Amino acid sequence: MKLAMAVAALALAAGTASAQYVLRGEMNGWGGGGDIPFVDMGGGKFTAVATGLTPGAMYEFKATTPDWSFNGPGSNAKAMANASGVLTVNWFPSSSWSDGWMPDARVRVGYEDSGLHGWDLMGSVNGWSSPFGTLAGVGGGVYATTISVAPGSYEFKFRKEGDWAISIGGDFGNSADNATFSAGALPLKFELDLPNGRWRVTEVPAPGALALTGLAGLAALRRRR
Repeated sequence: MKLAMAVAALALAAGTASAQYVLRGEMNGWGGGGDIPFVDMGGGKFTAVATGLTPGAMYEFKATTPDWSFNGPGSNAKAMANASGVLTVNWFPSSSWSDGWMPDARVRVGYEDSGLHGWDLMGSVNGWSSPFGTLAGVGGGVYATTISVAPGSYEFKFRKEGDWAISIGGDFGNSADNATFSAGALPLKFELDLPNGRWRVTEVPAPGALALTGLAGLAALRRRR
């Protein structure tokens, strides 16, 4: 079986396949066609590879234990197989994060970027009527954009560019609750990190503030000399 061969090859390259966690989804009949084991990559990261898929086709999936007692994301994730018919899923079973990214109190499930579509921002900024921003790829499966919106609190989702076939909400799942952000006077940077299953919205300091920060750093350096 192609799936089993891919998993075996990955296990030989990176370590022993873990029976602790498995990948289940539309690509393997939610386990009925055989579980795809995750391989422990170290550092709290596990990876599973599904091969033999239809290039450009979309699949829902979850990372789970064999008895479904522990799984993520909370709603099914959904991603597109790449041009070679491969979907690589990364699973981070920790539920406590302090890296400034979201979700911060949930397990994370990410996947390698297929490179076959971009991402829009949809939300209550404009009544969900059209994208209020489009993200650009910055490398490594990370997408970002910086925009200004009127001060206030908003709900939003990352959406496959052009349609709702795939979306990412608060828990990184396709059917997740809306994510949220608050805007003030400063522009906001939206970032979507697909391989690591995370996203964030941060304020962008004004150029003057950055210059002052740089001058303060230089002054401190001079005092130490």
